[in-house]
Amino acid sequence: MIVQAAVITEPGIVTTGPAEGASSPVQEPPPGWVALRPTAVGICGSDIHYFHGDIGALTGESDWYPRIPGHEVSGIIESIGPDVTDERLRPGALVAVWPLETCGRCYPCLRGKENACSAIRILGVHRDGGMATRVLASASSVFPVQDLPPESAAFVEPMSVAIHALSQAGLREGRAEGVHLLVLGGGPIGQAALLAATTWGATVAVLDPKPDRWATAERLGAVLALDPEAPDTITRIRGWGEGVGPDIVVDTTGVPSVLQLAAELVAPTGTVVAVGLTGRSAPFSPGILPEKEITVVGSSCAARADFAAAVRLVHSRPDAVASLISHVLPLHRVAEAFDLAQRSDAGTMKVMVSVP
Repeated sequence: MIVQAAVITEPGIVTTGPAEGASSPVQEPPPGWVALRPTAVGICGSDIHYFHGDIGALTGESDWYPRIPGHEVSGIIESIGPDVTDERLRPGALVAVWPLETCGRCYPCLRGKENACSAIRILGVHRDGGMATRVLASASSVFPVQDLPPESAAFVEPMSVAIHALSQAGLREGRAEGVHLLVLGGGPIGQAALLAATTWGATVAVLDPKPDRWATAERLGAVLALDPEAPDTITRIRGWGEGVGPDIVVDTTGVPSVLQLAAELVAPTGTVVAVGLTGRSAPFSPGILPEKEITVVGSSCAARADFAAAVRLVHSRPDAVASLISHVLPLHRVAEAFDLAQRSDAGTMKVMVSVP
């Protein structure tokens, strides 16, 4: 079998064709694994970093290229390996892929934080990903999604990242009423966090410099969608909620200087969650942490429980999720897809690649 794939051969270069130079996943699935035919694959901000060689926030490999990208994956099961006993995982089933492989033995894994595994391997980063006509996945990492459109099924992964970020601040299904949440950044993860939080009953505001993202946020339920550079924005956010600012601030931007803004805007004793990846740094005034007794937490990927919650949420809000998918391009136009995603022009939200 010749696997067709998109391959990042070196920073800034992606080609499409037979998967030569990357570890072509043509073998039959081993025990406990399934073989998938990917159907839709999203392009994430971390994919853009990887595409440009900005891997300062990643660990675990010395040779990063060539690599088939893609960790936001939906696919149809083609075959199953021995010992796969889940009756839902049969050839023809559409699934979403939790893209992590974890060791189960390290300090984070033993404390229930498998998503922060010290030996983590991420599909499309540490091993070849979903932008190919065939990929292998552990049966424990694929989630049946029934009748979802393939693109919405692929959006389960970014939704799970957003849900994990909210859970880091104690926000989850049944525990969001009365909470005021500020999302910094109105890209796909920011909008997914907004959608999850409003679905659960939180009151949400979004800051982003792009007007088209304000409109998206308002349509998804944000009570405020503001330009962070506008003269009155900071005053409005600081006086929001109970007059002391938001209970939780989630930074999805990956811009180092934004963490200082998050600490300044969050209510005293509130929580700041850092989601965006970056290898860069910026000045930070740590005195604000004890002064306001702020909790600052990081959020890494998503655990299996978050992924299961994301499947439920995407099923419950299908139209809202579909509205966040702005572009779907075929595999042979993958270079154009990466260009669209990194330019992020007005009207661009989630860019996806369809796999034949």
